Amino acid sequence: MGSALKICLVADGSADFYPRLGPTSEWDTAAAQAVLEIAGGALTTTDGAALRYNQRESILNPYFLAFGDRSRDWPALVR
Repeated sequence: MGSALKICLVADGSADFYPRLGPTSEWDTAAAQAVLEIAGGALTTTDGAALRYNQRESILNPYFLAFGDRSRDWPALVR
């Protein structure tokens, strides 16, 4: 299952947290991030910053975290 589908599982509440600590490209995550954010979740870098697009020389994403519950400090789990 690809990253987009895993992020959508977080968006629909089937999963709480999806850490991605491997390579993905912007096109792997952009639409799923929109779905997740509309559902109330977030997709951030491992340090908690919002994942941004078209901001780097490469289209490769940094490692990221997808989570549904914004009240929890998910980035602290990977530090």
